[in-house]
Order: sequence, then C-alpha cells, then structure tokens
Amino acid sequence: MKQLAPLFVLLAACSQTAAPPPSAQQVSLELMWRATGLANPESAALSADGAFLYVTNVNGEADARDGNGFIARVSTDGRVLQREFATGLDGPKGVMLGGDALYVADINQLVVLDAATGAVRRRVPTPGAQFLNDLTFSPDGQVLIADSGAGRIYAIRTDTPEIWLEHPLLASINGFLPEPERLVVTTMQGRLLAIDYQTKAIRVLAEGLGDADGLAALGGGRYIVSEWPGRMHVVAADGSHATILETAAETRYLNDFLLVDDVLYQPHWEPSEFSAYRVSGLAAN
Repeated sequence: MKQLAPLFVLLAACSQTAAPPPSAQQVSLELMWRATGLANPESAALSADGAFLYVTNVNGEADARDGNGFIARVSTDGRVLQREFATGLDGPKGVMLGGDALYVADINQLVVLDAATGAVRRRVPTPGAQFLNDLTFSPDGQVLIADSGAGRIYAIRTDTPEIWLEHPLLASINGFLPEPERLVVTTMQGRLLAIDYQTKAIRVLAEGLGDADGLAALGGGRYIVSEWPGRMHVVAADGSHATILETAAETRYLNDFLLVDDVLYQPHWEPSEFSAYRVSGLAAN
C-alpha cells in the first residue's frame, strides 16, 4: 500500500485557455485512504445505510464472458469487508442500488442482485448490446444503460429492453449522471453531453476530454470528469476544462467513480486498488 500522506492536487493544465478558469482553480483533492487486493475494479455504489460501497470487479478482460467477475464490499473508511460478496458475473461495470436490489451492467445483460445477500435474482439479456457500461434510473423509473460498443442507450422496464436513444454523438458512450430535467453523459470521443429526457435533444457541454468515463457535479455548473487511463478534469460551465490529477505514469488508472458529499470514491482498474479523496471547492448547485 502506498503511503497515505495528504495529496493536494493543483491544476496542471487547461485545454482551452492560457490560465485555468477561476471556478476550476478552486478545486483540490486530498487522498484519504487506499484499499488493496481487488481485481480490476470499475465502478461503485453506496449501500443504503451509507456504511460501505458495492464495488464491481471485472477480474480479467473487460469483454470476456468468463464468469470471473464479482462484487466486493468496501467500507467507507477503506476496509475490504467482503472481497467476493456476489460472484458469477462476467465483466461487471456500472452498478447502482434500487430499493433492496443491485442493478449491474454486465457486457450484454442487466443482472439484478439481492443487495443483502448478493444472490442473483434475475438476468435480463439485451439483444444487440455489445459493451454495456454505466447505468442509472430515468425519472419515470426505467433503467437506462449505456452501450459503449453500439453507441446507444437502452431502456429497460419490467425486464423488456428497448433502444431509448441512438445517435452519432453517442459513439463510445460511457458514464451517466442523472439530473432533474436531463441526463448528462460522457463519451470516449471526449465529449460531455446533456440529453433532455422529454425531447431527447442532445447538447454538447464540452469536448476534448479524451476517453472520458466517470462524472459528477461540483456545483456552480461545473463537473468533475475522469479520463481513462489516468486524468481527472474539472469542466467549467462554459465548457472550458482543466486537468487536476494525472496518474497514468504510475499505472494508476481512473475508472468510473462515485462522489458522495465531499468524498470521491475512485476504483483503479490497475493496480486493482480503490481510493477515497476529499474534494475541496464544491459549490451549491
């Protein structure tokens, strides 16, 4: 385990202006802890009581249907409570909690697990899906799933999948952030997009973010976005953005992440670790 000394990350670069935008300049990260011993962790969801996180582990190749994938339970203070809480998955990526169930995007199917026991309740095959990634609930209760391979979003209600939206701008779609009136998404074409739930009109919020993955709102119209394999950006309301963390050189990959209050929970595909950072510079939305 690496030394857990505080790590204050200041802005390193800005892609669109000579100096970082003031709103991004205020953001910093402080390393709180790291958990080791996982296997290609990709995403995380908070438990109902807020005491631990469900962490998806691909445990191999991202698209291999090998049955090696599993979900771990990691406490919010960095202890691995149960390495293999749920097993029998292939390449589990996005995960979310809904009531007493966990919803997991697993390559070409939605897997619904019992959140208390980890037992598989049902599997929902998604015909045509190539590489299911992040997922969320729509305002009307559907499960929305990003298909990075096909460049589309599926909607599933009562275990019936259908294509919710397909568009050239959704090529290599990756992360989701639901907002009251719109769904904000990242793509591995470097875009941050906003999709109106009602009209499904797409607005480009920012570009030039590389293989963009996870995202969260920082307040003040800003977002924090991770870029595979190892950069973290702050995107200002005007679409300009600045890099606040670079970890690729140390082979510490940044995947999807979870922001809870002022703590950012970050899986590292490599070296199979999981970190928590304190975020400074948040603002009221």
